[in-house]
Amino acid sequence: MKIITLSNDEFDAFARRHKYFTYFQTENYANVSKIIDGFDHHYLGFCDESGNLIGASLMLYKTLFWGYKYAYSPRGLLIDYEDTQLVAEVTSELKKLLKKQKFIFIKIDPPIIASERDKDGNIIKFNENVNRILNAFKKNNYEHLGFNLYDESILPRWNVSAKLHNDARVLFNNFSPDVKEKISYANSMALIVKQDETNDINKFYEFMKKVNIKKSKKYFQTLADSFNNKLKIFYAYIDTQKYTENANKLYAQEQEKNYNLANIIQTGDTIKYNIPKAINAKMESDKMLNNYKKDVIDSTKLLKSNPEGIICGASLAIEEENGVNILINYEDSEYSRYSVNTLMTYELMKFYGKLNYKYINLGSVTGNFNANSKYYPSLLNKLGFNSSILEYIGEFNMILNPTMYKIYKNKYKIKR
Repeated sequence: MKIITLSNDEFDAFARRHKYFTYFQTENYANVSKIIDGFDHHYLGFCDESGNLIGASLMLYKTLFWGYKYAYSPRGLLIDYEDTQLVAEVTSELKKLLKKQKFIFIKIDPPIIASERDKDGNIIKFNENVNRILNAFKKNNYEHLGFNLYDESILPRWNVSAKLHNDARVLFNNFSPDVKEKISYANSMALIVKQDETNDINKFYEFMKKVNIKKSKKYFQTLADSFNNKLKIFYAYIDTQKYTENANKLYAQEQEKNYNLANIIQTGDTIKYNIPKAINAKMESDKMLNNYKKDVIDSTKLLKSNPEGIICGASLAIEEENGVNILINYEDSEYSRYSVNTLMTYELMKFYGKLNYKYINLGSVTGNFNANSKYYPSLLNKLGFNSSILEYIGEFNMILNPTMYKIYKNKYKIKR
């Protein structure tokens, strides 16, 4: 086996056909990494004895200290990890090549799914090849950085993914009751989601500042420039005119219902209603009446101050060959009770389902499945979209210079 340098086109042609392909293994991501994080990059190809390309990788790299460097293959390498002989050969050749160039180590985090889990953390599907792959890494002296639960790794180890369908009714019918209710309520409050076909980064950045997202305008502009037509921006709007009309209508309907329930309880009319049941229904109606009254007040104020409507949420998505990744999905906390994020997720699923995309990555979660955890509500909501938690195998460091690696870990106070 030998390692060759690939052109961008040669690498791209191979990468996009590989089963482990993600947008992290693209020129687009390499450009973002260079501008934002100062990484240089190179495309490597792994050829068999006949010259056939059997693996490849985008390799990001930067200098750490004293001229020593480290390399990172984001969501790579693009090889068959079940072929233990290939893993050994690629490792050996990379060590020979990069040791000479003063590299200390190479970090990889392949998107190998170790397991799929339910909301309680129970394994519903396990990759039977994981232990074999882990053993191959261990045999070739990779350092596994552990099965972390939170954000200790560069890229998330825990993600939520859902299958798409081109029929919105099929999508909706498979959602949890809670998600269905949130979507219906958001619709009743006159929320709408639209794509910003101009990809106006100034507008997007201003909203990100409003919701306290600590990312620079340069970061968002670089994403837009690098991914170009593979990146799309969406906004959730409140149609303030329609919101006011809907709020008044719902309030009036609930008032009538509340009055009828009160009358049943006062008259003791057991023919129309079971009295204990009527009392419970009246208590629930009282709560709804207070909510709708607040909606009437809020909608009237919003209509006066924002007659053209108001932005209450924004999403940014990056497309791959068969799927799409929701990179950003934030709502203005002032309108969070309208379930803005939930509606945006649904509308993006409908949008990409109609375009025949097969899956959507709803973003990262933690591996903490404790129902009392502060992370649990977000996890539960994402799972309400008939989705699965995907646990990746984790990060590995291929150590090329043990002495300098120890100095590096001590210098940067790295424990893992």
